[in-house]
Amino acid sequence: MATLFNEDLDPRSKIPIRNVWHMLLYAWEQAEYRDLGRFDTESSPNLLGLLAQVLIESTEMLLKQQMKREYRKNIASVNGIRGRIRFADSIRYIANKQNKTICEFNELNIDTQNNRIIRSTLNRLSKGDRLWSNRHLDEEKLRTKIRSLVRAMEGVEVVQLTNALFWSTPITRYNRSYRLPLQICSLIYQLRMPQEDSGDASLMELIRNEKGLPKLFEQFVRNFYRYRIGDEYEVSSEILTWPQTDSDLVPQMITDISIKSKRDPKKILIIDTKFHQSTLTEHFTTQRIKSDNLYQIYAYLRTQEHKGPAYKEAKGILLYPTVGYEVYECIHMQGHEIKVVTLNLSEPWEQIESRLLELI
Repeated sequence: MATLFNEDLDPRSKIPIRNVWHMLLYAWEQAEYRDLGRFDTESSPNLLGLLAQVLIESTEMLLKQQMKREYRKNIASVNGIRGRIRFADSIRYIANKQNKTICEFNELNIDTQNNRIIRSTLNRLSKGDRLWSNRHLDEEKLRTKIRSLVRAMEGVEVVQLTNALFWSTPITRYNRSYRLPLQICSLIYQLRMPQEDSGDASLMELIRNEKGLPKLFEQFVRNFYRYRIGDEYEVSSEILTWPQTDSDLVPQMITDISIKSKRDPKKILIIDTKFHQSTLTEHFTTQRIKSDNLYQIYAYLRTQEHKGPAYKEAKGILLYPTVGYEVYECIHMQGHEIKVVTLNLSEPWEQIESRLLELI
């Protein structure tokens, strides 16, 4: 039977910063950084403070290793000749018999696109009204570090951050050390980093939309299973097809998480992550599973039965994050087992991991 406590999901005050950090690392496929000892996250005043702290420390690492440079075209007056002479521009020096020319040449430059994103993010953080903290000393320490890094990156242009700018910055083996700081910059940008006219909107309010915690939760769960059970199971987001239909109007079915055993006997589990203010819905005085959620997982399971015995016995899980209550309900329906369960994000992280592994 379901065990219920009447408490809404309120991530602003209930999800520990440490847990959000772990979720971010799995969502970003950066689980190797989950050892918190590498970053001073425990002293962070809030989520934005945590992101700022890790951006500071990862940027300091880049500076120690010497930030990546790229060859950039440069046009300048030089003594003698360097690269290709621009004769039309150099004529006045030649006429005056000066040992100078205007030349066009390639030069290794720190003013790269990745470095611009990092410095521009730090610059905007330094000018925000506040880091949403009641701990003034912690906040001021962060600001001091941020301003120091902005100065240390002199020579890198501060630019207007856009979605296109982030999309056009591929991470390769050559610049993989930039992956974590760029992902943090991207998240801060998606969270509508504070500007002069941003008002007093809370950061945690901003991440409670479709691009924030709901998507983060889905990516975290999927990548957690990839990381922890990927040797034995194939974990993916899967496009399912409707059986025996030629209509273009049927909606597309895309699972949040499909888990399939790599060895026989074949086992299939579909997990659909949900993010609602409350897990159950109330009809008069009776609590029920949200009908749309149940219909969705039911359709995922029943429409694939024609693919073979493993699909006829496939299981499903509706997984809801909570911060103060638990729901566990197991339903057997036409050969399929469907569980409706919660994951309490306010618990110690080790318990969260154990809970996820127990589910499968």
